[in-house]
Amino acid sequence: MKKSIAFFYFILSILILSPFVTAQTGAGFRGQSLNGSTGLFSIPTGRIGWEKNGSLGLDLGYRVINNNDRGMTHIPAITASLMGWVELSGAFDFQPNIYNHYDYNENYDAIIGFKIKLPTNSENSTAVAIGTNLQHINFLYEDRAEQHNLGYNAYQPYLAITYTGKFFAMTSETTVVFGKTFYSGRSNNSDIDFGMGFDLILFPDVFGNAVHWIIDFANFSYSDNAWPNNVVYGSGPAQYRGILNCGFRIDLSSFSAFNKHKFLLDFIFVDLFDHVGRSFSFGAVFGFSSS
Repeated sequence: MKKSIAFFYFILSILILSPFVTAQTGAGFRGQSLNGSTGLFSIPTGRIGWEKNGSLGLDLGYRVINNNDRGMTHIPAITASLMGWVELSGAFDFQPNIYNHYDYNENYDAIIGFKIKLPTNSENSTAVAIGTNLQHINFLYEDRAEQHNLGYNAYQPYLAITYTGKFFAMTSETTVVFGKTFYSGRSNNSDIDFGMGFDLILFPDVFGNAVHWIIDFANFSYSDNAWPNNVVYGSGPAQYRGILNCGFRIDLSSFSAFNKHKFLLDFIFVDLFDHVGRSFSFGAVFGFSSS
């Protein structure tokens, strides 16, 4: 436990000490998180999917998370950007059926997100957004014995701050998120949500702006009962020591053949430091805008 805390503060120090500079942001910096909101992997960022004033944008995403011991979940998502400062998102998490309470139970979640980017007048530097997501967990769960109710709702308001910078001469964005998760159908607690992440354009002299290395750490995951879990409340991968995700986002939009649209590929090691939750995720996002 002490080693994990020390590692966390090491990463935190690196991110905070990255010097601030102005940098151009591209489609790779405005990818989808696993729950459909514009973000890194688990956490949202201060940006929305399409930020040009007056534009209308739409992103369509699909991801799988494969856990060797528990199976695979499928997450289609959609994100709409309105007027350059409003975002609406939605995702369905089709998790494998789980044997629980003497029967196999459908383990599906629905996630709806809303985000407003504040008018910082700084498209290419600091971005600040307030948002929330509404999670309908196990919404198709059927309690045949009428003894257990595993379906519940979670509400997660948050503040996300994202700033651009340089890290060893490579363009980067750092995000910090603060929030709180509230429950309906479950008891509330005094936990505070915190997440931090880093998006680095890797070796631009070699790959241009195409390859992003992303790492994020949070005490919450993309949903309150993210995969893998045991259906029951609080059994997702972030329950013990938080969750650290690490991987690559390939921005095909940086190539001239695709530069009129958004076309991203994600390759993610999910919950990398925990044996039970450690999984691999692959996803793709395609997006377009009216301007």
